[in-house]
Amino acid sequence: MGVPDTTTFTLQNVVDVVDNDDNLVGVFNDAVASKFDSAYSGAKNNLLNFRNYDAAGTCTSFFTSSQSFSNGCNAAPSSQNATYYHNGTNNYPVVGDTVYTNSSCTTTVGVGNRPYYAVKGNDPFTRYITNLSGVVTGADLCGV
Repeated sequence: MGVPDTTTFTLQNVVDVVDNDDNLVGVFNDAVASKFDSAYSGAKNNLLNFRNYDAAGTCTSFFTSSQSFSNGCNAAPSSQNATYYHNGTNNYPVVGDTVYTNSSCTTTVGVGNRPYYAVKGNDPFTRYITNLSGVVTGADLCGV
């Protein structure tokens, strides 16, 4: 669960979501830019910039493969077998978004190179690459 969308949360609330640092500088250093609520992110120099950070239930669903491929662009269309979720504002994940396997956006997808699909069952047209934490580190078109 993310930081509350209130003005009464504490540094401990932020620490519980971001990491184990016990100071404001540390949590800003470890925070993920895409998890800030743009309405509150500001100059990232105030505790209130974390308002609604990593808010649960703000994820977007998309069609993908649960299997990671050595080249996501060459994945067979029949490999599309999963609905995943990301915390970005686009229809599909972009660099900096985190990808999750569940609709409550609590379980990250982990390392992978997967295609994603415009419509369930269609040929993949883009792939996204995630790191161990499920954060998208790359995305590219696959010859459409």
